[in-house]
Amino acid sequence: MSLSNENLNGFSMVELLATVLIIGILAAVALPQYFSQVQKTRQNETAATLSQLQVTIAAFVDEMGLLPESWADLNKITPLMTPSGPASQEDFKWITLASATCGETATSDSSDETNCYEANIKENDQLFTLEARSKNPDAGTYNVVACLDLRNGSSDLRKGTHNAVASIDDLRCMRNDP
Repeated sequence: MSLSNENLNGFSMVELLATVLIIGILAAVALPQYFSQVQKTRQNETAATLSQLQVTIAAFVDEMGLLPESWADLNKITPLMTPSGPASQEDFKWITLASATCGETATSDSSDETNCYEANIKENDQLFTLEARSKNPDAGTYNVVACLDLRNGSSDLRKGTHNAVASIDDLRCMRNDP
């Protein structure tokens, strides 16, 4: 059986360009959606960590009869992991939270923290406010805020969206004492 020139037809340049154009359009639509879903997943993981911290603060007060004053205090109840091990700071200043993708890079020679979230806690008159923000500058609105009022037992947690940052002022357990 011999091959003739009629059977060796390929794609024309126009067909190839049309295919590349269609793939490019699909990628332009799909990639931002993918990024958004990845950020929401990281944000949900951080929200779960802040919820755990709310419970840990209440447990510390129940067990110790004192208000926690540092990450090291909370570590006595439940270890909060950072990329370098349990949080052991003697204050509630910003720490980097450990997560499944925090610190991952294409090469093992360096650490990339753009996948990480950092958190801090503030206390005022038995009202704890917790904040977490992404270290990725392109994910600035995907923050998480929470509060825990030990005087009345109320708590709340809010997550930022693609369009707006979550604000501590919007939390329901915030008091407006005179």
